[in-house]
Amino acid sequence: MSAPGQDPGIPGLLPADAPDGRIGPFRILRPLGEGGFGTVFEAEQEQPVRRRVALKILKPGMDTREVIARFEAERQALALMHHPHIAGVIDAGATAGGRPYFVMELVEGEPIARYCSEHRLSIEQRLELFGQVCAAVQHAHAKGVIHRDLKPGNILVRTQDGKAFAKVIDFGIAKATVGRLTDRTLATEAELMMGTPTYMSPEQAAGSADIDTRTDVYSLGVILYELLTDSTPLDGDTVRAAGYDELQRLIREVEPPRPSARLSQTAARRDAQAPGGDTRVRAGEVRGELDWIAMKAIEKDRSRRYESAAALAEDVRRYLGGEPVLAVPPGRGYRFGKFVRRNKLAVATASLAALALIAGLAATAWQAREARARADELQDVTGFQAHMLEQLDPPKIGAMLSADVKRHFAAGLARTGVPEAERAQRSAAFSAQWDRIDATATAIDLVDHAILSPAAATIDAQFKDLPLVDVALRESLADRYVQMGLFDTAVKLQRAAFAIEQRELGDDARTFKSMGRLGQFLQTGGAMAEAEPLLRKALAGQRRLAGPDAPDMLDTENGLALLLYQTGRLKDAEPLAREAVAGRRKALGASHPDTLTSINNLALILQDEGRLIEAEGYFKQALDGARRTFGPDNDQTIFMVNNMAMLLQRQQKLAEAETYSREAMQRARRVWGGDHPYTLEVLNNFGHLLQLEGKLGEADPVLREALAKNRRVQGDDNPDTLISIDAVGALDIAEGRFEDAESLLAPAEAAMRKTFTGDDARRLGVYLMHRGKARTALRRFEAAERDLLEGQPLIAKAPGASERVLREADGALADLYANWDAVEPGNGHGAKAAEWKGKAEGVGKGK
Repeated sequence: MSAPGQDPGIPGLLPADAPDGRIGPFRILRPLGEGGFGTVFEAEQEQPVRRRVALKILKPGMDTREVIARFEAERQALALMHHPHIAGVIDAGATAGGRPYFVMELVEGEPIARYCSEHRLSIEQRLELFGQVCAAVQHAHAKGVIHRDLKPGNILVRTQDGKAFAKVIDFGIAKATVGRLTDRTLATEAELMMGTPTYMSPEQAAGSADIDTRTDVYSLGVILYELLTDSTPLDGDTVRAAGYDELQRLIREVEPPRPSARLSQTAARRDAQAPGGDTRVRAGEVRGELDWIAMKAIEKDRSRRYESAAALAEDVRRYLGGEPVLAVPPGRGYRFGKFVRRNKLAVATASLAALALIAGLAATAWQAREARARADELQDVTGFQAHMLEQLDPPKIGAMLSADVKRHFAAGLARTGVPEAERAQRSAAFSAQWDRIDATATAIDLVDHAILSPAAATIDAQFKDLPLVDVALRESLADRYVQMGLFDTAVKLQRAAFAIEQRELGDDARTFKSMGRLGQFLQTGGAMAEAEPLLRKALAGQRRLAGPDAPDMLDTENGLALLLYQTGRLKDAEPLAREAVAGRRKALGASHPDTLTSINNLALILQDEGRLIEAEGYFKQALDGARRTFGPDNDQTIFMVNNMAMLLQRQQKLAEAETYSREAMQRARRVWGGDHPYTLEVLNNFGHLLQLEGKLGEADPVLREALAKNRRVQGDDNPDTLISIDAVGALDIAEGRFEDAESLLAPAEAAMRKTFTGDDARRLGVYLMHRGKARTALRRFEAAERDLLEGQPLIAKAPGASERVLREADGALADLYANWDAVEPGNGHGAKAAEWKGKAEGVGKGK
């Protein structure tokens, strides 16, 4: 056996002044790796403690002034830091011949990317591990040290106490952000590219002397991209094959695809070879917020990156916690600016035309008449405006607003000289109070008052001579108002657009499309009586002029089906819903948002018809498609999660239903804000489910919040408000507040009778049952009997009647007559009580 120091891999690497394989008190065991100017060995320390260590020593022949300076810089960088996720320095010294070395803790593990792949970590586990790395890098930055060569090979991971544990190593080209790491001169030639190109920031690739902590943020972004996709933004083979100039161009200019797009490309290639695997599923998980986080971290322009590793880690934490992330996709204006910089000649050629187009938008009435010849170009502009309005995302704006307010508050304290400890305490208290504000609702108000309302006024003033451009602009604004839940304003804009098209186009396909849009907006806002004739007339006109598979016609057909469902006419709604599903599958594809919406609507109709097994199949199709295609925070995905909860509730799978309902409620609050009508619908459903589970203490604040906000946002006669009134009334009964329940329910009778008719009279029946139960408890027996005897048949005859609700209605009548008999015996109430009790017990048993 070879003596220590005589391993065949060691001679020639050790300096001549390391006799017997020893350097200071350390015995060399084996080489671990070799860098540009140093060699790392595994060594053993015997005194004063026995332990294995990693010893890095300057390579023979590398004793130039610059290299020694770099070596000492790494040693000093590590000595500055004490963090559980950074390999620490144990000792340092020099050999008898003056060759410097230092000793670090021995880090065992696998490179982070390989570890994640081989251990098949989930996206959440990878993100949690990535958070450890960000914390380590932030610690280094706080000590004034930039790593400059972050890559998976310099982040080793091992399993510790059953969990993945990361360590950052190799600060070999670290740079001090303040002060100096070494007193020796350390020069960087401008043309020298230091680091690993695949993970290198554009400014570092350019050899800039102006390097700050954001260069490490970029490298962290590349690592995050790789953890999400198992590939780097720039393909490694392409980087290795590129020459120096081409390599710099690739790093500085080539925009990589979003992580979800890269995963989709990978899935397509794999499917072509061997269909299967989880890559396509992972693309759905990554799409959206994780795309935004990764792409913000690897922005070419460092001013648009996260300002620190801590900020990047915080956005990852927000994602894991289900909170709104601060990253947002770059807008079209920014992307256009980057296009200009890459294509200056082509853009210069087109500039005159663009300027003329912009001038046309800001024109006076005379200019507007002159612009009529450019109507096609102006239509393009309206398309551009519609796209820009889509970027107005209130949840993201609210999150940014909150972050800015908190940051400015902290900065204000600092400027006024408040001590650091007090600043932290006051900032925490302020943040806690600020977080009580609904940031999304605040952002909706801000977007409305500062952007959308002025835009609508501008349309009124400037586009009277360009009516069809006026229409397009109004409709793009109306769409945004619908998405924000401001239905009255949306209806007003769409009504004006429809009037213009009627006047200008007559019975044209575009006019019927506009009529259908108006009908759908009215229906969404609860104005069913006005919406229905518009939808029917629009559908007939579109079928005649546009054809059976035209997307616009299918939109109207779907809207009419939904209205019929909402007003309880299930038998009329079902064939229209099936036609919409088939037509959209054919015209748009199975995964298109509109197709998935139609599938979901058909499932709702089948559920209310009592065909729960068939409904469940369609619900699963819709929800799986939405999660895969759009991600968890898409509007339609949230609706479908809520609908799945309601189906499970109908099937008496209450615990499983609560999981879905709680998810829908949390995402609705974050995405739509607390005052949005969609959020209130989800909130009411969640509270009702908690009540069914007997969790009255949890249900109470949820249902009361939904009722108060529905009244304020939608008015007392809106169908959602009426449903909320009934839910709180039922809760009051369950909690023994019978006077409160009767006082709340009684004033709503006229609106209930007007709103819930036809097949939807089941809701009126449930309302009458609840009021009858309250009146029974108050011993108003005759009034209770009228309510319950009217309500029970409405429940029993409803399509797909719920056995639970029918049993409750029969049981309410049994309780009425039993209580009545106890107060006034001998009037036949006892026999009636026994009869209704038998009926209740027989529900679902074929009796």
